[in-house]
Amino acid sequence: MNFDSYKNETKIKKWSLIQVRPPANQMNDRQIVSNIPDMAVPDNKITTSKYSSIITFIPLNLIEQFSKLVNFYFLFIVIMQMIPSISITNGQPVIMGPLSIFIFISMIKDFVEDNQKHKSDNDENNRKTYLIRANEAPKEVIWSQLRIGDLIKVQKDEQIPADILIIQTSDKKGNVFIDTKNLDGDTILKLKNIPKNLQYFQEQSQNALSELRMTINYERPNPYLYQLTGSAEINSQQVSLSHKNFLLRGCVLRNVDYIYGIVCYNGHDSKIMLNQVKIQPKSSHLERTMNQYVIAIFLFQITICGLGGYLNSYWQQIHNSQLSYLDILNTDLEYNFIKNLFIKWGNWILILANFVPISLIVSLEIVQYFQGILINMDQGTYSAENDIRSVVQSSNLIGQLGQVDYIFSDKTGTLTKNQMDFKCLSVNEKSYGKEVTLTTEEVSKLSQVSNVDFRDKAFFDDLNQNPGMGPLHEFLLCLSLCHTTITEKKNGQLFYQASSSDELALINFARYCDYTFERSESSKNIVVNIRGDIKNYQLLHVFEFDSIRKRMSVIVQDESNQIILYTKGADSIIRNLMKPNALQLQEKTWNDLQEFASIGLRTLLLTKRILPLQIYKEWEISYLQACAAVENRDNLMTNSQTKIEQELELIGGTAVGDQLQEDVGQTIQYLKDAGIKVWVMTGDKIETAINFGYSCQLLNNSLQQFIVDGSNEEIISNQLEKAIQKSQNNNNNALVISGNALIIAMKPEISSKLMQIAERCEAVVACRVSPKQKQEIVSLVRQNKPNVTTLAIGDGANDVNMITAAHIGIGIKGVEGQQAARASDYSIGEFRILKRLILYHGRESYRKNSNLIYYNFYKNILLVLPQYWWAVNNGFSAVMFYDQLLYQSYNLIFTSLPIIFYGIFDEEFSGDILTSNPSFYKIGIKHKLFNTKIFLYWVLNGTIQAAFLSYITFQTYEISSIYNGMMTGLWTTGAIVLGYSVFISNIKIILISNTYSIGVIMGLLASVFIYILLFIFVSEKMANSDIFNSYSISFSNLRFNLTSLLVIGATSILDFSLIKLVQWSQYAHVEIQHDKVYMPIKKQHIELQDEQQLNQPFPNTQFQMNNQSVSKGSIKKGQINLALSSEDN
Repeated sequence: MNFDSYKNETKIKKWSLIQVRPPANQMNDRQIVSNIPDMAVPDNKITTSKYSSIITFIPLNLIEQFSKLVNFYFLFIVIMQMIPSISITNGQPVIMGPLSIFIFISMIKDFVEDNQKHKSDNDENNRKTYLIRANEAPKEVIWSQLRIGDLIKVQKDEQIPADILIIQTSDKKGNVFIDTKNLDGDTILKLKNIPKNLQYFQEQSQNALSELRMTINYERPNPYLYQLTGSAEINSQQVSLSHKNFLLRGCVLRNVDYIYGIVCYNGHDSKIMLNQVKIQPKSSHLERTMNQYVIAIFLFQITICGLGGYLNSYWQQIHNSQLSYLDILNTDLEYNFIKNLFIKWGNWILILANFVPISLIVSLEIVQYFQGILINMDQGTYSAENDIRSVVQSSNLIGQLGQVDYIFSDKTGTLTKNQMDFKCLSVNEKSYGKEVTLTTEEVSKLSQVSNVDFRDKAFFDDLNQNPGMGPLHEFLLCLSLCHTTITEKKNGQLFYQASSSDELALINFARYCDYTFERSESSKNIVVNIRGDIKNYQLLHVFEFDSIRKRMSVIVQDESNQIILYTKGADSIIRNLMKPNALQLQEKTWNDLQEFASIGLRTLLLTKRILPLQIYKEWEISYLQACAAVENRDNLMTNSQTKIEQELELIGGTAVGDQLQEDVGQTIQYLKDAGIKVWVMTGDKIETAINFGYSCQLLNNSLQQFIVDGSNEEIISNQLEKAIQKSQNNNNNALVISGNALIIAMKPEISSKLMQIAERCEAVVACRVSPKQKQEIVSLVRQNKPNVTTLAIGDGANDVNMITAAHIGIGIKGVEGQQAARASDYSIGEFRILKRLILYHGRESYRKNSNLIYYNFYKNILLVLPQYWWAVNNGFSAVMFYDQLLYQSYNLIFTSLPIIFYGIFDEEFSGDILTSNPSFYKIGIKHKLFNTKIFLYWVLNGTIQAAFLSYITFQTYEISSIYNGMMTGLWTTGAIVLGYSVFISNIKIILISNTYSIGVIMGLLASVFIYILLFIFVSEKMANSDIFNSYSISFSNLRFNLTSLLVIGATSILDFSLIKLVQWSQYAHVEIQHDKVYMPIKKQHIELQDEQQLNQPFPNTQFQMNNQSVSKGSIKKGQINLALSSEDN
């Protein structure tokens, strides 16, 4: 590639020290020549850290720190302190010291987190690979040195260092098997191969490969893992390339000794890097509301400071004749009413600067960080079965876990184990699998396979009547041939690597019936062992499954040269592709599949078509042309595949079942009892989804069900209107809606109706939904209900958009890989962990963080307002009576540690009690602990206590003498007021605490002890200090001791009484249940809500769970008797 053709990519936007490349979608298509490294393109180095170096970290992180409202406020105060005319600190920015320390702590936290990413990046960039360049000796180099066009050699079990085109492998057939777990989370090996027309490269030596000059044209970088089109030109021959010919960075080479490849995408252009989800910063409801309170406090501060300035100017105008001792001249600013007003306004702003707590942000961040560590260490959030600990990736959202209103959940792999078992089938107007008639001895004589739960003897009796022929033979043959499974032999045993658990269940059932797919001798030859009879089939074409086509097909040629198309896929798709004959057979099969779906099973249709040679030849010509196309290849191939997948003949239907994860039903019931609305989104049909809803306790007979399913706007609108009418004055409803109906219901004119009925439902099931629709559902709720908190949970790459769209995203590390976990705010091992994460950690973090925010405002009001109350006595002359060292240490040392330890270790109820009493969670949903009413209570409480301690102190020390007929000085009085603030603030921690951990106790003692030591030091050792000798004057006097007892005792008793009154009103009627109460429910996986349900009939169906058929009629009810308050009761 010449430099000019690539100049679009090398243009760099420069801002200071940052260099930014254009996005991948703005780059040009690529053209490279093999073994000619392109130096115009960046190398293979990757960077996932936020900051490139310490040089960029400092300025960029400072910008980030001052983007926080509180920090920006104090930066504004620093600037004001340096303005001589309004400064109360002789122009010295004394608040810069505490501000710098708090910002430094935040920067250290950010640096540690980013440094971990730097270490990870260095480990990745310094991996070794084998590089072969012309005119250079082959050598090992680090990954970061690779350029596009380079030839590399990768050994077995090594990771692929870049996206490469395969040109040679140790396998004679040119096949390569790779493990893509790092890329897409799939544990199944994938088959890749050398392009057909480049197979002769297999015979060439390493030197010959290094001399190769092949022009490769391919598309610009894109994030689509299974989309890569291009062409290679060599010796005037054009060879089409597809994603099957490329190995992607991060994959691991398996089952072959080595491969050679040409680097095509490297560094940040590789698909794994383009798929790195950039997690958008999220803020919690607490943080957003806290910022509003900061603004409100600042506006209040501005107001009272302006009032102070006005009152001082007014007072001065009245008493000017009596102020000759101040030497105020007519030319002085103080003499002018307006000028003096603004000067005093500025003075008061600086005096009351700490109205906004400077330590608030840092305290909250530290507490949330350690709350995340506690979640990680908690055994209750550990998945022993999968050996996975919960990971907190967004600690700032921990408090929001206690305020979840809506949960949106994926089904497969999230609520289920994603371990499919073959259950039932329908062939030739007869269904099998519903009966268990095979004995254990008979089962032991069959092939021992996994993923099969089938015990119907009638099937084997019918199969044995016509061995090697008939509908059942055709059914099993289709299962043996129509798949993309890879065989692998270990210790003489045959293992399958299937593309999905569904496919593994199907091919294992064929093996269970002695129809064994043994191997693929080459990419064009399939061997099937049919009850000891070896049959060979030539594989002509494979049309792989995707979420758009919802089917897969193979075209094979049997030993009699007959060409057959086998297709399997979703019944809703396949029915439209079938011949309009054998209607009775189709109707019976369809009814059987409906019955299978009604017991929670996933169904597929199997079909075939005999292709006449002439029709096949004509079609193949057009299909190969589509495969060779460089532009729009995928669409051309899909259209060509659809043309041949017509006039299909029905073979039969299959049904596979997934197992619920442990405690899913119990967890969902607890979440519903907590007041959370649960929405489950699945790709199943409506019947399957409804039955699954019953099995996981999402649905029950106490809920009025509304089913919305239709094909046009009028039908959907009418169904929603009827549901709205029937649900009036009733919130015990459930909505079931199909994917097609959702497409229509998402239109603006109908979506309001959908939300109106959804708000009245405690459960919603969305069926046949696509990944995009999952995201749209979450976005719809957020747009229509901006004040609610949404949580989305999923386990696969198709759940990433939904997870990132919600306020809180939770990824399950499961069978479908790590992409959901990487994109999430929290990652867990099983769905059941959600109960403890939300009901315990979320609820407690919300409670503690709320009190932490309130406390920070309270303690600062207690500190700064006495100066305003004192101003009543001095004409609001804006005099500060605190020693600056003690004053700045108040937030930094004297009151910082205890509230942090409180936020980390305090516990109102144990985890067992909170997870057994879900009604306790409602305080977060109803915003009962963090709202304007309670905020004003704390502000008013601090204001009154500040007025009380000011009045008592001033009356004691400023009006009368304290010793030898002498009065204390103003600075001594200020030191005493500050000391009372320290003691009262720390005692407040004791009063609001529910548990007294060693950390809290030690923090309290240390804070008070440090205050006393520093007070003694400043008072007795610093002769130039304004409070010199204050300690001796105050602490040695009996009046001081009595006053201290009165002030501290009165405020503490008042606080204690109010706190106990609030607790009594909240929990007076609560009967706390423990886990043991729910043990019978846990065993049954069933729990109903109403007494009436015992007398209500259940649907006359069965649902399957843990391989057992459980009758709904046998369900018992668990007694729940909880109330938060008399209002909730």
